[in-house]
Amino acid sequence: MDKITVRIPAMPRYLHVVRLVAAGLASRLSFTIDDIEDLKIAVDELAAYMTGAHGREGILEISFSVDGDRIEIEGTGRFDGDFAMRTDLTEFSRQILTTVADEAALHQDDGVPTFRLVKTKQS
Repeated sequence: MDKITVRIPAMPRYLHVVRLVAAGLASRLSFTIDDIEDLKIAVDELAAYMTGAHGREGILEISFSVDGDRIEIEGTGRFDGDFAMRTDLTEFSRQILTTVADEAALHQDDGVPTFRLVKTKQS
């Protein structure tokens, strides 16, 4: 299993970097164009929950684990100060993620917000 980690400022304007890495890795695994677009939508949806609409002080760390025909993406927010993030997805977000990803979840454990996303190449 290969693991790639990207750290960006927790600002929405940097989320395109995360989408590009996800798309590049999916392309190397020969995902279809539709599956690559689905993966970009899913990672953007979850990462946007982490940064919020206006950004946060701190870092968003995204780890991509590539194994065979599967990509697992885990995001961790390393934000300054005390921080409580909303972790309940809206119904619309839940519908999007159910449609475009195999697994998707958003959590906050001990004050550290995280997400996990899994996408498998379709046969």
